[in-house]
Amino acid sequence: MKFAPGEGFSYCNSGYILLGVVVEEVTGKRFQDVVAEEILGPARMDRSGFFAMNQLPEGTALGYIEDGESWRTNIYNLPIVGASDGGLFSTLTDIAALWDGFWNGEIVSEELVRTFSAPFVDASSDSGLHYGHGMWIRRRADGTLQHYIMGADPGISFKSAVDCQRQLDYAVLSNTSEGAWPIARAIDDAVGKGFLG
Repeated sequence: MKFAPGEGFSYCNSGYILLGVVVEEVTGKRFQDVVAEEILGPARMDRSGFFAMNQLPEGTALGYIEDGESWRTNIYNLPIVGASDGGLFSTLTDIAALWDGFWNGEIVSEELVRTFSAPFVDASSDSGLHYGHGMWIRRRADGTLQHYIMGADPGISFKSAVDCQRQLDYAVLSNTSEGAWPIARAIDDAVGKGFLG
């Protein structure tokens, strides 16, 4: 154990694996089907899903991993179908629909929107970074909050953020392991300096 309960914070993606097991046990359905019924459908995320790596919809970008001086696809680096710890394929339009559906109470109740979007634990006392219930929350120097989700796997990186006070959201999806981060940082910096929103 890294520290005693309540004395620190450390993100652990394994919790989402356990969450998926609980969801399947409670519903009697595959996690992927529950997500499709309870999130993707209500949010109108028509082009998103847990697709098999060997049966991707037309137009889906393949993930690429740098291999020395060349690149190779990530097809053998990930499970054939994603699960509760990652692997959902999506689009920029569908990610925008996810945020809209979340904030408008179409996916979860307004009470759960407040719970999920409230800072739950300090992730770093120096930077104003908190973790909520499934999303990161950064308090900017001007007091505004940025809510964001992010993820990465071999050949994939992703960040999407919402600044409700500025009515601004963005998503960066990359088919490389590190591709999303410099673009997301540049957008975050521009928003923080007041250039956007």
